[in-house]
Amino acid sequence: QHLNRLSANLALLSDVSMAVLGGSLKRRERISARLGDVLSQIFLASAVLKRYDDEGRQEADLPLVHWGVQDAMYQAEQAIDDLLANFPNRFVAGALRAVIFPTGRHHLAPSDKLDHKVAKILQVPSATRSRIGRGQYLAPTPHNPVGLLEEALLDVMAADPIHQKICKQLGKNLPFTRLDELAKQALAGGIIDNSEAAILVKAEESRLRSINVDDFEPEELATQPVKLPEKHRKPEAA
Repeated sequence: QHLNRLSANLALLSDVSMAVLGGSLKRRERISARLGDVLSQIFLASAVLKRYDDEGRQEADLPLVHWGVQDAMYQAEQAIDDLLANFPNRFVAGALRAVIFPTGRHHLAPSDKLDHKVAKILQVPSATRSRIGRGQYLAPTPHNPVGLLEEALLDVMAADPIHQKICKQLGKNLPFTRLDELAKQALAGGIIDNSEAAILVKAEESRLRSINVDDFEPEELATQPVKLPEKHRKPEAA
């Protein structure tokens, strides 16, 4: 029903814009672009619902469905609101606003609580996560950053219970950093075994590989003089 209402509003706005602006609508690209934005968001919301239906209406997918549809409808209304605020004929704009938003806008952006649910789905391996990532190349090869990030996620998840075990034994809430050094200390103290220490070391390597950035020496970044070919050199003054 909400999508049908947005579609009807888009049809009304398109017809009125053509009737009022005529050929100048083509030159008023921001007006036509906002009409396109509304159409795009309706299409995205429809695609979300279709995929949800095609994949068997999995209950675990609902946070993703709610987020996708809510965001699309919010963005569509935002585009309509911006269009009306900038419509050249203010009398027509006021009349359209009274028809489309008689009591104000209807949709809000996805809530922080819903954002958290979606983030949890994306961060924890599950059937839903695998389904929405189907077709991605996730091999952890040196030149595939997405695959390396996926490997880092799995390594960190494997290290988390070991880290919690060490914290419990020491009675401290230790930061999840420098896991290689923590592994040496815990291994020396008999808290973990060699296999657990290896998991911590691997997780630290993957974590650093994911967050580290390229660094260069100052000399490498300094501007170097450019040697011009002979034919481009200016003749020296006599």
